[in-house]
Amino acid sequence: MKNALWLLLAGCAVTPAQTRHEPGLESAPTRTAARQLPPGLAVDPTKLTPGPLDFALRQPEVVTLANGVQVYLLEDHAVPLVLLRALMPVGNVDDRAEKLGLTALTATLLTEGGAGTTAPEALDELLEFHAADASSGAGDEYSTVSLSLRAVDVPTLFPVFADLLQRPRFDDTRFEVVRGRFLESVRRREDRPDGVAARALNKAVFGPQSLLGREPTEATMKAVTLADVKAAWAANWGAKGARLVITGDFDRAAMLRLLEAGFGTWKGGAAPPRAWAAPVPLVRRVLIVPRKIAQAKVRIGTFGFARNTPQEFPLRLLNTALGTFGVGRLYREIRDERGLAYSAYATVNPGPTTGLFTAGFDTRPQQVGEALEVATRILTELGTTAPVTDAELRIASDMATNAFAFRFDSAAKIAMERATFDLVGYPVDYLANWRAKISAVDVAHAAEASRQLAQGLQIIVVGPPEKMGDLSRFGPVSTITDVEQFR
Repeated sequence: MKNALWLLLAGCAVTPAQTRHEPGLESAPTRTAARQLPPGLAVDPTKLTPGPLDFALRQPEVVTLANGVQVYLLEDHAVPLVLLRALMPVGNVDDRAEKLGLTALTATLLTEGGAGTTAPEALDELLEFHAADASSGAGDEYSTVSLSLRAVDVPTLFPVFADLLQRPRFDDTRFEVVRGRFLESVRRREDRPDGVAARALNKAVFGPQSLLGREPTEATMKAVTLADVKAAWAANWGAKGARLVITGDFDRAAMLRLLEAGFGTWKGGAAPPRAWAAPVPLVRRVLIVPRKIAQAKVRIGTFGFARNTPQEFPLRLLNTALGTFGVGRLYREIRDERGLAYSAYATVNPGPTTGLFTAGFDTRPQQVGEALEVATRILTELGTTAPVTDAELRIASDMATNAFAFRFDSAAKIAMERATFDLVGYPVDYLANWRAKISAVDVAHAAEASRQLAQGLQIIVVGPPEKMGDLSRFGPVSTITDVEQFR
């Protein structure tokens, strides 16, 4: 049998192909790069000096209705879509301690509990029929309600948008459904190591009981009733302080008529009073959250900057010099040079009295100590023996100014940025002056700002303690078994 198979295969052998010489097909001698390129391109790209970026920031038109509601209008006729949004000056920080989660429930029910004369199920069907999408939610300091729709449906659905804000039905069945969803999210948040690390860092920097450090629990969510929701909406969700943002393919005159008809008689509401506590000075410490995971989550945090203060621009550039993909010091030393993590990053954000700076990476539990040595050394030396260099600052400034335009690549982004900055108290010319202020930062400004990044570092490590070794060299060590109960 073997011999027969061998003969069969041998009979099927392929004769090698014979190639014929074709005159004129010989390879020509390789030409030099200078001869291959047009004369205008035969240059060294490293010696080119690009001209300044020419970018004119579009501005939305701001219209104030007779009742004081500010409206931001920005037309964009590229696609036949319109986005209607409301920005409301009420957020999670306004909840009473025993009712944490109230604002989030109220905001979500505005678009899920029916509106006007339309029951929840009928509203869902109406929006689905018109391929429209309604959504709402609460942030720390403000809430949003949105309706995305086709331009042709604006006359039909604009009254629905007005009903969502002014005449929500707050259906009791939907209230139970939404609250159940929130409760399930609270129950599951301990299963997400990244979220555990972020929550612990927030509490460590701002304080567990501060407006920015506290969080809803199962008990506070269960304490919220439908009557609480209705009372909160009646007190805060009115015309006073509201901002409407209208972008997309609409006619200005027709939209103004719809606004007057839909919101001209809107009244009530007020931004809740807020008592921001002064930041408490931080003392360096290590907080370990035991979790049996393959990659330990390491987050290092301290204060960022207060909104509309001079520290913003040098801290933004320092953040880029530290944590940007490929060029930041943290990224290069932790990832590229030592291979201790797949990535390392830094972020800095503003806040009402102070913001949050975070450096972070994930690594094998056995490498936590080595990676922390590198990260804490970089942060400490930045304000002492190894300040940011001219070259690093120039790269960071170029990246910031060149990326600025991409924040405004749609009418929706442009108008919402302007409305949000107005809401939290930035000057009208903040965005127009942003690039100039970034470019004005020099090494001296950066050196002064960098000193705060090493002060009172709060080091959060989520992972298996038995594999991470002794971390007391980085500060006093405490163990958090339950982030929700962290005090």
